[in-house]
Amino acid sequence: MSENPHDVDAARARIAAARARLFGTLGQVQERLSPANLAQDAVETAAQGVATVARKGAEAVRSRPLAAAGIAATIGLVMARGWIGDILAKRHETRDPATGLKRKGKKGSS
Repeated sequence: MSENPHDVDAARARIAAARARLFGTLGQVQERLSPANLAQDAVETAAQGVATVARKGAEAVRSRPLAAAGIAATIGLVMARGWIGDILAKRHETRDPATGLKRKGKKGSS
């Protein structure tokens, strides 16, 4: 059983072509998985997500402006609740009649 030299040469050529395709594919995969490309893809995906959320939020505000204003006011009040509490607490304080309206902390002033 002797093999035809042309068959061996054709097989070697197919092997070389397959190897070249494999290494080409590996190069493309390495390029796609490089840290710089992964970071760029992540940034682009995040930017698209933010843009989508902003667009949907704007559409919601346009369709229901009073509800959006109410939600914004509620969030503002919740965030300012400490300040509001301080203001209301100071309204109910009474001054000591002995000091009256004099400022505290300055010595020697009448």
